Amino acid sequence: MYEKGHVRSFNDIFRYVPKTVVAKNLGTKVDRFTKLMKRVEKFTLEDIVMIGTFCDMSLDVMTELWKEEYRRQKEAIPDRPI
Repeated sequence: MYEKGHVRSFNDIFRYVPKTVVAKNLGTKVDRFTKLMKRVEKFTLEDIVMIGTFCDMSLDVMTELWKEEYRRQKEAIPDRPI
């Protein structure tokens, strides 16, 4: 989906991969995972690497997607503390 342009940011992944499955594989609860999705800066690099592994995406692609999601979230709430 990334190569076809359907996945342009980190959270776009979860249109195609159920977040319940990813949360379980990360060893976290779905509620906590949902909170992380709303504040992607809270994901650890290890989380991002693991999600990339699940989705067969390189770290370079995952960080690109993460940065785009972070930018979108920051623009949506410009006064939000980091």
